[in-house]
Amino acid sequence: MPGFIVLSADEAAHVRGPASPPYALEPIERQGGVFILPADVLDHPAYAMHAEFLAARPQMDSADPSFPPALDPAED
Repeated sequence: MPGFIVLSADEAAHVRGPASPPYALEPIERQGGVFILPADVLDHPAYAMHAEFLAARPQMDSADPSFPPALDPAED
């Protein structure tokens, strides 16, 4: 199974949610306006309300050369 679900900004906003931590989904922003979530959220019952939506999104492994790079660190 691929390690991450890849989301657009709109898709990330769709799953980012009102749930309280530790069950709030907080997609991680990457370069190019892409967001990722660990694919194991698909198996967690707390995220069942998003499972069908997330399962339809593309998935990829972090070892894939086209995996979206991390954001550049903020310059101080």
